Amino acid sequence: MTLTACQSSDEGLSYPVPDDICGIPATRDVLESLLDDGDKIEQDTGPFSLAEGQFCHMYVDGNDSVVSDGNWHKNGYGLRDLFQDYEVKNLRYFKGGAYASWHRGVATVIPCPGVSKEGDVVSVEVKDMRWNKESQALLEKLVPSYFDAYKKKLGCRP
Repeated sequence: MTLTACQSSDEGLSYPVPDDICGIPATRDVLESLLDDGDKIEQDTGPFSLAEGQFCHMYVDGNDSVVSDGNWHKNGYGLRDLFQDYEVKNLRYFKGGAYASWHRGVATVIPCPGVSKEGDVVSVEVKDMRWNKESQALLEKLVPSYFDAYKKKLGCRP
């Protein structure tokens, strides 16, 4: 989906800010702060469904700005497993270890058996591709509402 604005300025967001990341509700004011300045936004999920492990790219003027990534794993996979082969500096676990954040991303792992043939647990990450010193705090504001909406959209049991 491509959204363009009627007028453009030299700076700032000249496009309507969505209240979702590829169909999954997200806090609009947080997205507005995370998304890059530009004239046009496009959201692209690629060929994969959520049940297959979907990437969502939010492009601003053709450049990756915010990315959400879901990957399925076998039962027993946990949030700490996500970072075994993934070097992240300044990793911070919060909300009782349900979420992890770092300078440009936030992640969780959601048990969701019976939804995907790819696995029973889905890891979900949201990243600010052109991060700055405020990115980590902004991304933490997306949770738990974005991850709860992701879980609901997948149809995972409560």
